[in-house]
Amino acid sequence: MAHEMIGTQIVTERLVALLESGTEKVLLIDSRPFVEYNTSHILEAININCSKLMKRRLQQDKVLITELIQHSAKHKVDIDCSQKVVVYDQSSQDVASLSSDCFLTVLLGKLEKSFNSVHLLVGADAAEWDWLRVKCQQYLSKAR
Repeated sequence: MAHEMIGTQIVTERLVALLESGTEKVLLIDSRPFVEYNTSHILEAININCSKLMKRRLQQDKVLITELIQHSAKHKVDIDCSQKVVVYDQSSQDVASLSSDCFLTVLLGKLEKSFNSVHLLVGADAAEWDWLRVKCQQYLSKAR
């Protein structure tokens, strides 16, 4: 279904390079179901998953995306509208192919209204996902 372009795409190598450079703050959002997030996720990623109720509340502006981020985080998050936001779900391969009514499209749209730079991680197969998770965890654990 055609819709206004939401977010831009980022590949795994670019995300790792961005994190390793340390020049910009990056907010990682894992939009997979909680069970998948709990099984394996990138260190410091915040899990924001879809329920019909949450999707509706976001669509109706009954909850701010910044409030949802704070509520979903395991710790206080410093939110800065100039920081880069990278969303991943481990299955989306192209922003343009997302349905206008899917949760990921709603999430990306709300993030774009609050942050200057929003990206969807694309192109990670299972092996690349494991590599990315390890690389990010190595970097993020050093940065602590």
